[in-house]
Amino acid sequence: MNVLGLNFSIDSAAALLVDGRRIAASTEERFSRQKHDRDFPAAALSFCLGRAGLKASDIQEWAFFWNPGTHLEPMLTKHSGAFRHHAEFLYALPNHLLQRLGQPAVLATRQTFSLAGGKELSVRYVDHHAAHAAAAFFNSPFERAAVLTVDGYGEKTSTGIWRAAGNRIEPILRVDYPHSVGGFYAAFTQYLGFKPNSGEGKVMGLASYGNRSLYEQARRLVRLTETGYELDLTYFNSGLDRTTRYSQRLVDLFGPARKPESEITGHHENIASAMQLVTEDILLHLAGLALERTGEKDLCIAGGVALNCVGNRRIQFESGLDRMFVLPPAGDAGTSLGAAQYVSHVIHGEPRDPSEYLEYLGFENTDAEILHQVKTSGAAHARLDDIERTTARLLAAGKIVGWFQGRSEFGPRALGNRSIVTDPRPAEMKDILNARVKFREPFRPFAPSCLAEACGDLFECGTASPFMLRVYNTLPSRLNDLAAITHVDGGARVQTVTPSQNPRYYKLIQEFGRLTGVPCILNTSFNIRGEPIVNTVRDALFCFFGTDMDYLAAGDYLVAKSQASLAEALRNPTA
Repeated sequence: MNVLGLNFSIDSAAALLVDGRRIAASTEERFSRQKHDRDFPAAALSFCLGRAGLKASDIQEWAFFWNPGTHLEPMLTKHSGAFRHHAEFLYALPNHLLQRLGQPAVLATRQTFSLAGGKELSVRYVDHHAAHAAAAFFNSPFERAAVLTVDGYGEKTSTGIWRAAGNRIEPILRVDYPHSVGGFYAAFTQYLGFKPNSGEGKVMGLASYGNRSLYEQARRLVRLTETGYELDLTYFNSGLDRTTRYSQRLVDLFGPARKPESEITGHHENIASAMQLVTEDILLHLAGLALERTGEKDLCIAGGVALNCVGNRRIQFESGLDRMFVLPPAGDAGTSLGAAQYVSHVIHGEPRDPSEYLEYLGFENTDAEILHQVKTSGAAHARLDDIERTTARLLAAGKIVGWFQGRSEFGPRALGNRSIVTDPRPAEMKDILNARVKFREPFRPFAPSCLAEACGDLFECGTASPFMLRVYNTLPSRLNDLAAITHVDGGARVQTVTPSQNPRYYKLIQEFGRLTGVPCILNTSFNIRGEPIVNTVRDALFCFFGTDMDYLAAGDYLVAKSQASLAEALRNPTA
């Protein structure tokens, strides 16, 4: 069966399954070049179909990441006299009937259209958190697990706990909006002068510079309960149409909000630190509830809040779980894949995809396309038989290289196919990279990619971290070797790499380790501040020429900005 999943909201995306197997997935922003593109994912959809050689008419089920029927359920009691919209019956009638049949509530609604020629168009509206849960579980290595979904909100729900086994996903507990971990974090993101639903990663980086002096004030805003948590809503503006997410009472507690792009003070750092710690408290509490309520020892996590890798670290080491899987496209983009997997596996019972890795599901240029675009750009270039070894030599000499290989990643992290890479050893490399290429805030850390088998020799590495969603402390004995990627708190958002996961990227790191004794490189996404990660080689060339990057490794081609620079790289093995 061909199932195509769609997310048509923030980070619009499309994902295609064929007989339960992951074929393709991408966000629309990679094609439109509009960060967090919310438009209908037409280009991503076309890409997915083209990757499989299918037409839209070949899709048996279209799966959507949101169930609009849930919005039609009246928020007030039936005795309130409130106006009841008859569209509510689309959702309420089947749920009332199912209760009398002893069945669970509807998690997916089907809409069928009759087309010319007798064919039908079937659309499945999957509850948002069910899509998150499906993506978390069906992409994990576990046969059964507890699942935790945490975000801003989906329909009415902001947090869900699920029990998953085989092809079943059962809801156990939910917290409804406006009580929301994602909403809590987004409100502080805006208060601190960043864009909500976009700048949360910046706040997480900023939090490491602060101290605990405001923790008690921030902790008063949340109450942990046996059924989840509750926010003190007097500190927040919870209407869905709000422009300011925090109330005057929060300003009275912490002082005036920071204006965007204005100076960041120690007070702002302390607010970020306090809020981050409270968020970690909530996540650790929810993880404990998930394990307790389900009786499971393995935990899968998805939802935008799952991108909080510092919180993930606490869950991993403090919740008592055995194993943890955090979905790489944990935000709303991943629900396109999750909606398709819910329809394929839960509704139709198709077997799960046995392949281990899901990160590289995006667009890929052919070798001929790479060569054509490089020639068209007029750049100096050479095809190499040892692109990994040559690039490693350049990195060891302190060069900054754009690394463009294979299929693009599905999710917000660059994991070795659309990356900018450089030497992780010099402490000044962070500032050099920011000034010459990334143009982003100086308090934001850069991440390391290391050989999986060497992780324990470099970091306090509890387990593999292939998706850059866990933070490990750098070993004190290796701080000088990893100065550029160790954050102010001593941690690093580690990506571990194996030959089966990404053979070319593994070889690059391996060659760098052979030259330097450090089997780890600095890896940051191939983009500049405010732009999506590059998708095509044409995008990569625009970014390369628009910054002070030294070289571009695109497929087997080493690209330079002048013939002299190219000759230097090829002539001198240490250049």
